[in-house]
Amino acid sequence: MGRNGVLTERYVGEENTVYHDIISLFKIYRAVNWRMQIKINQVKHRIQSEYGTDIDTFLDSVYQAGMDINQDLEDVQDTIESINRSNKFLKLIDEAVELMRKYHPQGERYYWVLYYSYMSAYKAENVEEILDKLEPHFPRIHRATYFRWREQAFAAVNDILWGCEEESQRIMEYFMKNFEQS
Repeated sequence: MGRNGVLTERYVGEENTVYHDIISLFKIYRAVNWRMQIKINQVKHRIQSEYGTDIDTFLDSVYQAGMDINQDLEDVQDTIESINRSNKFLKLIDEAVELMRKYHPQGERYYWVLYYSYMSAYKAENVEEILDKLEPHFPRIHRATYFRWREQAFAAVNDILWGCEEESQRIMEYFMKNFEQS
């Protein structure tokens, strides 16, 4: 994962360019969520077994006592940092999807397509199973419609995550070219 998203390489002519791959991002969403939940559970159990309390009570007591959590929990620091990175990744996607759902004219349908395809804890076996899950929300949806909506949902989330980047770059280049400092 790159600084601003999932980066993959595409070869264009002789030039190797890097681009944002929204499909790869959604393909790993469920796996990242699963691994994060496992790590969180491991930390919770460790705190419970070593300190006899739940993690929230433990952290409250550590902060109240003025202890340096980085020094006292050095051995679990990598796990906590990994949880933090995973949480940021998931939050980034969740916020973009929720923004699309709330404000895009077709946001509700795109949300359910992405949810059942990539975001729910349960992974459907095939497209027909996803269509069955969509049935209560959108009766009699055709397979081709599902694929069209899915591509449009990817485009909408892609625009939220990285849509302004290209435009911002053009604006910066314009200002740099036209307003060079002497």
